[in-house]
Amino acid sequence: MELCLPDAASLPVGQARAFTWPGDSRAGGGFVVQHASGLVAFRNACPHWGVDLDMGLGGFYDPAIDRVYCRTHGALFVLPSGLCDEGPCVGESLEPLPLRVDGADVWVTVPDPPRDASDA
Repeated sequence: MELCLPDAASLPVGQARAFTWPGDSRAGGGFVVQHASGLVAFRNACPHWGVDLDMGLGGFYDPAIDRVYCRTHGALFVLPSGLCDEGPCVGESLEPLPLRVDGADVWVTVPDPPRDASDA
């Protein structure tokens, strides 16, 4: 399923935007961040515990250290790969979400909601 984030392509470098989608089985949703290397999208879930990186506050990226960070245990993630290079989940990565830019809008491919057993 694709989700449209209006005007997200015009985020300034270093800015991020959180988003959720219907039927998401995890609480955190996802986020896009405009990095010097380009726009990237990830699930808002730390690979260490699966908690949302921003604790619902919206901060994901620190330009002073050029890393996405987890507010819970301080894990740091390199962009654009999402690889953790410091903290309790070193060597693990954030889950990337494919995206495409269409003018000022960003379309992010998110997981389809789980099918209800009664739909089978």
